[in-house]
Amino acid sequence: MNEILTKLADYIENNSSLIKITISGNGNIIKANAFAERLAGKSLNSTHIKDFFTCFNAELDLETFLKNEVSNALINVNTLSNIPETFYFTSFKISEGILLIGELNNKETETMRKTMLSLNNELNNLNRELQKSNIQLDQANKLKSQFLGMAAHDLRNPISSILGYSEFVLESEDYEISDKLRRIIDVIRNSSEFMLNLLEELLDVSKIESGKLQLNIEKVQLDSFLKNIVEINSIVASKKNIAIVLDIPQSLPKISIDPIKIEQVLNNLLSNAIKYSNINTTITVTAFQSDDFVIVSVQDQGLGIPENELPKLFLPFSVLSVRGTAGEKSTGLGLSIVKRIISGHSGEIWVESKVGKGSNFSFSIPLKH
Repeated sequence: MNEILTKLADYIENNSSLIKITISGNGNIIKANAFAERLAGKSLNSTHIKDFFTCFNAELDLETFLKNEVSNALINVNTLSNIPETFYFTSFKISEGILLIGELNNKETETMRKTMLSLNNELNNLNRELQKSNIQLDQANKLKSQFLGMAAHDLRNPISSILGYSEFVLESEDYEISDKLRRIIDVIRNSSEFMLNLLEELLDVSKIESGKLQLNIEKVQLDSFLKNIVEINSIVASKKNIAIVLDIPQSLPKISIDPIKIEQVLNNLLSNAIKYSNINTTITVTAFQSDDFVIVSVQDQGLGIPENELPKLFLPFSVLSVRGTAGEKSTGLGLSIVKRIISGHSGEIWVESKVGKGSNFSFSIPLKH
């Protein structure tokens, strides 16, 4: 019998999940078993029992608790994880002082377990619904891109014909038309040109969103590449007496890019700079090497963009308060396409702008792509 009691005492001291603490009459801990100290994360000898109990035990009369034997006193204790745990405590008067035995509140543990199981089931259900919604959204997005591409493709040819015929009539000397009719045809020409640009950009968006944006990378001498683009855009800029200046302070190395796509980027940035600049101003295109990148900037002296509108600048169909200085329209797609193309080249694009002072669009492309 004594051997069994000895084994039981050793089990409670070292291996059980019971709190066993011996305290003096004034509440100082004389001895604590291994479980109590693992729970507290420190040695409890010579500490006061109130430091082991948490501040959540407002109704606990510690003096009465230490003087009288109690049974099933529900008390919260401090733990190493700083999450209080609730135990049922029973106290016994012994020769050394008071023996405290604490056992877990099984009802609370069971309630927590059931709550966790219920929450876990709800989370799994929500996760399944989310996956289902994501699949449906992805399918809808693919269908939208396909429809967008088909519609833009089918509309491009008739719009191109309208644009071509209207330009032919306006430029031909074989037809005598009144000024009023000329103005009407000019409106048709401008509107069809805008629609054609919109359709081209919609086709680009469709390709990008369907993952069909392909980059045909080749080595390009950036100096001459930029010079040609500036010369072409200078013809358009001259209609508003705007000069485009190319500033390349140092010789640039050859760079691996898709020349058609990067030309599209620069044409878009220069077109916007012309669109939002007043007459008799200057647009500066700068290019230089910085570490392992080439940085190209297009800076204008135009209207500038309000600070609160900058975050939505590269979003599709974003509408800004700024309007073209000659009434030019914007599709709201160009810059979002530009950002996708630059991202496809492992580069970044950013803008600095102040209202009334102009904007500076810059993008970087790594030399090793």
